[in-house]
Amino acid sequence: MTDTDGPRVSIVVTAHNYGTYLTDCLDSAIDQTYATDQYEIVVVDDGSTDDTPDILRSYEFEYPDLIRTIRLEGEGLPSACNTGIDVAEGEYVIRLDADDYFDENILTVEASYLDANPEIDLVYPDYYTIDDDDAIINHVRNPEVGEEVKLLNRSPLAAGAMYRKRAWEAIGGYDESLSYQEDYDFWIRFINEFTVHNVNIPLMYYRQHDTNMSRNLSGRLEARNEVKRDFVETNLTDRLAETEVLCLVPAMAEQRFTDPHMPDDGPPLALREAAGKPLLEYTVAEALAADRIDRTIVSTEHGGIAEMARDAGADVPEYRPPELSDSTVPLDEVVQYHMARLRSEEGYEPDLVVLNQYVSPLTTAAHIDAIVDTWFMFSVDSVISVTQTNSFLWQPGKFGLAQLFEERLLREERETLYRENGALYAFTPRVVRDKNAIVGDHVGHLRLERHSAVHIDSWHDLRHSESLLEMDDQVLRPDYQSPSLQRDQ
Repeated sequence: MTDTDGPRVSIVVTAHNYGTYLTDCLDSAIDQTYATDQYEIVVVDDGSTDDTPDILRSYEFEYPDLIRTIRLEGEGLPSACNTGIDVAEGEYVIRLDADDYFDENILTVEASYLDANPEIDLVYPDYYTIDDDDAIINHVRNPEVGEEVKLLNRSPLAAGAMYRKRAWEAIGGYDESLSYQEDYDFWIRFINEFTVHNVNIPLMYYRQHDTNMSRNLSGRLEARNEVKRDFVETNLTDRLAETEVLCLVPAMAEQRFTDPHMPDDGPPLALREAAGKPLLEYTVAEALAADRIDRTIVSTEHGGIAEMARDAGADVPEYRPPELSDSTVPLDEVVQYHMARLRSEEGYEPDLVVLNQYVSPLTTAAHIDAIVDTWFMFSVDSVISVTQTNSFLWQPGKFGLAQLFEERLLREERETLYRENGALYAFTPRVVRDKNAIVGDHVGHLRLERHSAVHIDSWHDLRHSESLLEMDDQVLRPDYQSPSLQRDQ
């Protein structure tokens, strides 16, 4: 028990127009098995315009010794979190969003764990996802950091995690400049300085509905990449300055459309135009605009492609030899050849290689920087760009097709699956030397939206890419413009 007369645990509830769910939320915080005199509930109402203020007044009147409220005027979730935690009197803090609710034992389990393990600074549970009617959709089991998972790229739910308030103070709280991914930013900075642990017990009910802030995929992915950028530039400054990053763009002349019903007797695919520019020009422009890239090389055997690449600003130190210019040659062998030639003839070996495919012209400088930052942050030898899929997956079986997984689950119940989209790869030269491959044993990922990862194999793909490239950039990337597009304006 604490040596002071104050509470040991502070529950900080953030609320903004979730009056529909607020009663369940507050009841779950009140009906804990943990001793009532050992915790408090601080509710931050961030400018709600529904019945949230009326509900809070009634609870504050009924539980004056347990609940206190703070009113803000729509300052945003990070500010609301910081405000509530700043006034919290407990040694331990646990957050709860107004549309979610706790299991009755969460304080007992997590506070007891922190009491018994002073070397642990944050403990987080498993949780259930629920729908608007409180029906359980899925039991989400979080992996144990450091034991079951080494790649700390995925944060647990911020709500339901209990941590020592001194740790929150040490890292400076939540970043109030972020509109999305403030929890991910907090998690990354927290694990960089403190120790965390998972108790594999579902102690939290996380509601999934159409108004969830997390539904905005574009904003979330962009914000996550910005969090990575800030972390690298703040915490890995020396390593960033010392690391040489090469961008290699394969552009073989033999690469043609795969559709056998469409004749392809035009220029090489790399020189095909979409929205007024050759495909290769988009890729080179974004590579040159990326902050993390030190040198951009185009690999080709074709004079016209080499000329266009040099005009665009890329380096073409030599032509690809004929034996590596056939469409059947694995890309791994092409990369290995260039790495060996650069070492022997120039004494040049980068610390990291980014493979950027011109057949995915919607990838941007921001994506290139993000895949490099992902490699910097996590203990991996390679990073691949992926697209999430929620499709049913099948494989050949004894009697025809067989389901990849035994149970045919609903979309909300399936495990997250990622498809390698082939747009971007990042890897260390050691992977190429030791494995003759561009994907190693420890693989990180960069998630792209589907339009960013479009891959051109056919006339249809080219026309689809062209329509995307012609769209107003604000439609595709509402809060970001690639440096190359900014320069054109």
